[in-house]
Amino acid sequence: MIKGKKISLVLTAMDDRRRVYEWCFKSETTKSHSGPPDYPDKPVPTYEEFCASYYEEYYFTGTRPSDGRGFLIIADGAAADNETVGFISYCAFHLKPSIAELDIWLNSEANCGKGYGSDALISLGDYLHEELGFKELIIAPSAKNVRAVKSYEKSGFKKTGKAMSEFLLDEYISVYGGGDYGADETAILTKKFSPQG
Repeated sequence: MIKGKKISLVLTAMDDRRRVYEWCFKSETTKSHSGPPDYPDKPVPTYEEFCASYYEEYYFTGTRPSDGRGFLIIADGAAADNETVGFISYCAFHLKPSIAELDIWLNSEANCGKGYGSDALISLGDYLHEELGFKELIIAPSAKNVRAVKSYEKSGFKKTGKAMSEFLLDEYISVYGGGDYGADETAILTKKFSPQG
């Protein structure tokens, strides 16, 4: 378990996979990142596509921690009643050494704007740096998702002028080089850790 100020991060299990999918692609927050009307070029995947192309089993089993892992975001405190409020993950299989990419979503609009996401990003980032030795984090939302970009900036991420391809291993540039929303529509933010931590 990773403890933050407002949240705890708990490792996911295979039983969590479908609800993690539903939070991302079948909830009221889906409209912020996928599907029409705002994202006609980013269709909502089926559950089978999610499992095959987005989140393979190792995110939920921990069998490939150097490639990626998923966590449930649990809101701490009496008012929150230890409610599960979302999902956060890192992946690194496609990136140059010492870089990890984060992804995060909350399970409802009611849980947005409470600082859970920012705290989860900070807490997971610190863990990845201190325990796994990552030196730089990236996160790449749609540039249109202004709320997400602002949240990431509150978590210490800064917009960069670099293209996604500059972070990728050569063999993945043709697959991921344009970012999830295309080169012009993907906002790339980074967070670097100093050698002292």
